[in-house]
Amino acid sequence: MQANGAEMMRIAMIQMVKEGIEVCAPVHDAFLIEAPLENLEKSVHKAQEIMAEASRTVLKVMKLKTDAELISYPDRFIDQDRGGVFFDSVMEILQEIQKGQSLSK
Repeated sequence: MQANGAEMMRIAMIQMVKEGIEVCAPVHDAFLIEAPLENLEKSVHKAQEIMAEASRTVLKVMKLKTDAELISYPDRFIDQDRGGVFFDSVMEILQEIQKGQSLSK
């Protein structure tokens, strides 16, 4: 089962890059992509089509459906289950560093 999922991800990643979709990172069974706001929905839709086609290529008999979460600046993607606490800690440290730099000027 996991080998099929990995193969779908590899096929989808290659095709997304060929189609000009900027893939920032795979995230477990998903992709984090980046696009200008005016192209974001189109890029997400294209990525979903590519993922469906990759699943059909591997599974032969069906296409898997995907869902998408659109995140726009200034919001950020944060994997709350695995990285939220760490990310919050890093942001607090960065704020302290910035405060210290502004005091020394």
